[in-house]
Amino acid sequence: MVSESVGEVKELVPEMEVGVFDGLQGVEIVYGIREVDAEKGAVVIVNGRNETFVKYREVINELSVAGFSVYTFDHRGQGFSGRQLTDPHKGHVDSFDDYVADLHFFLEHIVKQRPHEPCLLLAHSMGGAISLLHELRYPGNFAGMVMTAPMLGFSTAPLPVFLVLPLLSLLEALGQSQRYILGGGPFKPESFSDDNILTSDRESFNRNQRLMAEHPKVQLGSPTNAWVKQALVAIDKIWLSHAQEAIEEVKAGAESLQAPLLILQAGADRVVENQAQERFFCGRAGKCELKVIPEARHEILVESPELREMGVKAMLDFFEQICGD
Repeated sequence: MVSESVGEVKELVPEMEVGVFDGLQGVEIVYGIREVDAEKGAVVIVNGRNETFVKYREVINELSVAGFSVYTFDHRGQGFSGRQLTDPHKGHVDSFDDYVADLHFFLEHIVKQRPHEPCLLLAHSMGGAISLLHELRYPGNFAGMVMTAPMLGFSTAPLPVFLVLPLLSLLEALGQSQRYILGGGPFKPESFSDDNILTSDRESFNRNQRLMAEHPKVQLGSPTNAWVKQALVAIDKIWLSHAQEAIEEVKAGAESLQAPLLILQAGADRVVENQAQERFFCGRAGKCELKVIPEARHEILVESPELREMGVKAMLDFFEQICGD
């Protein structure tokens, strides 16, 4: 049970208030809060796929020292939050709208229980896609947003994306939507490799592997067919809604994506498509700055100290500027 994991999380992050709320369809969502006195503002962290907010403890501490309260949670189907399938290793979601609903509840019923001026966003990878969907549907929640390696596109090699979606729809019709993707499977521990796609920092990589070894609850394997399909659908929805060609519920929010936005791009990213970030944000968003962290792999905030410092400094400088306006 997720509620039984709260004590486990508290031991890992004793400096945070840890709780649980019921997300959409009754899935229990574990969250953490670290408030500071006389805060400059509050930062909501929306993490990526196969992550837990415990992994961001160092970032949370840096934000707190800088004067920001922090609110964050583990997405449904990963981290210490509840699963929807009997196999807890399957990375699954019925729809990215479920992620959006959980984020919205968190903002409305937990973050906004205390006034924050300003309220800011830090989102990573999948969390960037979720946050964009939320902001398009419920605009105006954040005075400024930082996104690290946001998921606006990813490779579907060896098949082109226009073939992958029909194939996934066929598998769904055949009752295969909850199966692992082709070639995927349950969680397997990994040893650090110089060629890994997440971080060049051995210590950070090994620290995360130890977390998963010591706390099996957070272990996650490959995504399901449904997760991949819904990720592609979500990305399409973001692009179309921003071009004002999507469904009415997000169409009205497209023009309101005007909060200052800082994109921290991992120069050596092999998880998401950097070109998609450049086309979407630089070509369409209002007050947008894109900063490339050279040589950084996908997880900028758990990279080697020198690369990580570049990302953290850019994030804090951006938030400080928002608070000074």
